Amino acid sequence: MLAIVTVLTVTSSLAVVPADAATLLRAPGARGRSPVGSRPLAAERIKTRLSMNVPDRLVVGDRVPVTGRLEQQDRDGTWAPLARKQLDLQFNRSTSPDWNTIAAPVTDADGYYSVQVPIVENGAWAIDFADDPVNLPDDYYGYEMSYAGTNVRQVTHRTSISGFNAAPEPAGLGGTIRASGTVMFTMADGTKKPSGGATVRLQFSTDGKTWKDRAAQSPGGDGRFAIDVKAERDGYWRTRVPDDDGYLVVPSVSGADYVDVRYRTHIHQFNASPEPVKKGAAITVKGLLYRYMPAGRPGPGAPVSIYFKAKGSSNWTGVAVVKTASNGWFGKRFKASKDGYWTAVYKGSSAYLRSNQPADYVDVR
Repeated sequence: MLAIVTVLTVTSSLAVVPADAATLLRAPGARGRSPVGSRPLAAERIKTRLSMNVPDRLVVGDRVPVTGRLEQQDRDGTWAPLARKQLDLQFNRSTSPDWNTIAAPVTDADGYYSVQVPIVENGAWAIDFADDPVNLPDDYYGYEMSYAGTNVRQVTHRTSISGFNAAPEPAGLGGTIRASGTVMFTMADGTKKPSGGATVRLQFSTDGKTWKDRAAQSPGGDGRFAIDVKAERDGYWRTRVPDDDGYLVVPSVSGADYVDVRYRTHIHQFNASPEPVKKGAAITVKGLLYRYMPAGRPGPGAPVSIYFKAKGSSNWTGVAVVKTASNGWFGKRFKASKDGYWTAVYKGSSAYLRSNQPADYVDVR
């Protein structure tokens, strides 16, 4: 740093320069000192040094201590505390070129200072002494300016996971479960904002106690994630934002969502016939129920509900419940009375998913 010092032949190191010898001085910091004008100016200013300590971990929304010490150099070269002096603590947001004063701590009898500051966002801190001390006592001009600072410091965000859901519920064995939600960052004012960048890990547990990672994803800027995994067994799903992927976050975990995985079913070869049919004649409704466990095989002894909806109506009416034979087939005969639609529904069980077929229209003449 470059310090401009006015040297006079004087008997005291703090001799004062007459007002008409005023000189424009500039501190070595980023801010220039205003003209001294009629202020007293020391012929030889006392050297000072300043330290600053900022905690390593800076969590948005916290208040942390910024501490340090101000010292002056005595005539014999030793450093001693400089007490009861006001300092200027400034912060520079990484998104702005401007430095702004956020505190003016005063040193104690041993030259130490400590001040609590809010953590808002990424940025740098700097503290200085005697850099253009406007509105401070004249003796401040008798000291050389000193400062301490940091590079841009990265902050850590508290996280949470909003709207987590694992679906469908229940899910078919071998099908897809989608886990979705939004990662939220807690801001300095306590509000929560969707944010991307941090990794989301999808975890699975059979008992809700022991968890294993199953997949991971990095959400976009809106914080949303949607992770697809294969449905293999009943269990609990949750997501976790970890702090071990290089992104500065406080870890968080979503609530758990239980998904019941059941065998899929399907009704094959469904048909209502003949088409068309004479009024009063017989209509046969039949089909084949398959269960996938995971390979497809006929589903014997399963109840299948048969429904009819007359042409022009919006209501389905249950007309029979039949059980499948040992080969999975089912069938039922009905008297043809009016035009309409026929369908069959297997309503599922604790082990099997529901299934139904598109309706089959029969014209009754």
